[in-house]
Amino acid sequence: MRTVGKIEYDLERVRRARDARKTSRGGKSNYEMASVMVSALEKDLSEAISNQGNDAD
Repeated sequence: MRTVGKIEYDLERVRRARDARKTSRGGKSNYEMASVMVSALEKDLSEAISNQGNDAD
């Protein structure tokens, strides 16, 4: 399983890429694909944080 820090790093990188594609010409499909990746990473981050809390018990 990836660490919370690694997921946060990847999430920040993908968000920047998504935002850059939003402003690029013809980038609508690329933006949508990047948005899906952001959503998946946000879900992974949520699960990792939740698991981290469970591991502390």
